[in-house]
Amino acid sequence: MVMQQGDEYVILVPSDLGAAIKRYRTAKGVTQKQAAEMEGVGQSYLSALETGKFGSSLRHALRLLRLLGLEVVVRPKAASG
Repeated sequence: MVMQQGDEYVILVPSDLGAAIKRYRTAKGVTQKQAAEMEGVGQSYLSALETGKFGSSLRHALRLLRLLGLEVVVRPKAASG
């Protein structure tokens, strides 16, 4: 379950990260095809990431962070200047 706090996403499981990627990509008006081309990956690969298919390493890392009382937060980058 995605925990959204304002314009931030708290990442607890891989599917949360996928949801954040999709949300920010669509908010910028970028299609999956465009994003895949920019990143040099296939559209099907990007689609898999957006549904949380990152592999077991990310799942274990997120679980370990939670056990240590830590969290991963995705948010827009602060404007520099």
